[in-house]
Amino acid sequence: MTEPTSGSPRSAPAPSPNEPNGQANDQANGQATGQATGHATGQATRQATYQALAFDYGEWRIGIAIGDRRLGTGRPLTTLHNRNADQIDWAAIEALTAEWQPAALVVGWPIDDAGRCYPQAAAVRRFANRLRVRSGRPVYVVDERLSSEQAAERLGRQTIARDPAQLDAMAAAVILDGFFAEDSPRPIEDVTKAEVTTNLVDAAATGRD
Repeated sequence: MTEPTSGSPRSAPAPSPNEPNGQANDQANGQATGQATGHATGQATRQATYQALAFDYGEWRIGIAIGDRRLGTGRPLTTLHNRNADQIDWAAIEALTAEWQPAALVVGWPIDDAGRCYPQAAAVRRFANRLRVRSGRPVYVVDERLSSEQAAERLGRQTIARDPAQLDAMAAAVILDGFFAEDSPRPIEDVTKAEVTTNLVDAAATGRD
């Protein structure tokens, strides 16, 4: 895992309590930390947030970025490699959360221009809910439609060719930029299971996996 090269963690106000809706093991882990989960309005949370961690979730890789609301931008932090969708490196995620003490966590949300979900949205929703329970922090989803394209533009072809994993971390930084620009970011609790199972993009028609 790549260590952050600059900046230092900042403490942030703890979010207000809210009952988590995650898996049993994750709920136990969240309770063991003694942290309360939070649910506030998007505007209030954005104003209170000094630092946030963003995640570009994929089945095999998860790009992570850190950002400061006062600067309004994110920067790539690291990319984690998963064995599969069920074997996420939660220890590494929890270590980063403990180090940086973000007031909010942000996950890229896979939708098209019409707001329909791509098939991987169910896995992203599951990851985001587990993240919320395990971290005891509010988690928001942000449109990630152009994150990969913008990340590729920032990095350049040669950098991506040398280290493709950098693209995921940079995409997370783009996602975080979107979060800071949102007046009312969407909490993961507002995303229903029905939304990600019925309002789907035809992946075959779009050519997206």
